[in-house]
Formats: sequence, C-alpha cells, structure tokens
Amino acid sequence: MHENRKIYESNLEAQLAQWKAEIDVLKAKVRRAEVDAKVNYDQTIDAMQRKHDEAAKRLRSLKAASDDAWEGMKASTEKVWTEFKALFQDSNKKS
Repeated sequence: MHENRKIYESNLEAQLAQWKAEIDVLKAKVRRAEVDAKVNYDQTIDAMQRKHDEAAKRLRSLKAASDDAWEGMKASTEKVWTEFKALFQDSNKKS
C-alpha cells in the first residue's frame, strides 16, 4: 500500500510539473503577443501621427492660400483628410 501511495503522489507531482511548464509556455506566448500588439499599435500611432502632421500642414497652407489657389488646394486637403479618417476607422476595427 505504501508503495502505491508513493507512485500515486509521484505521478501527481509529475503532472503538476508538466502543467506548470505548460503554464509558463502560455505566459511566454502572452508576453510575445503583448509585444506584437504593442509593435502594431506603435506602427499605427506613428502612421496616424504622420498623417495628422500632414493634415495640419495642409490646413495651414489652405488657410494661407490666395482665393485663386484655395480651390485647387481644397481637393488635396480633402484627400489627406479622407486618408486620415480611414486610418482611424482601420485602427478602430483592429482594436
């Protein structure tokens, strides 16, 4: 009886050790996923910041444009605005 108990307890310890190792693997996967997600967010934020800067520059140019140039600049400004909105919509779909 005593030998069966030791075998049983040893099997339980082995199973616990295996589960612990599997939990550690899962934790590592989560950390990797967190890093990947952070990289993706950083890239999205960088793209959005660049587009924001471009939109702000276009707006400043639009505001400073003569009446004759304003109409032509309006189309390119709207294009940047549309691209910027698309970035926001894409990022909201991903999050």
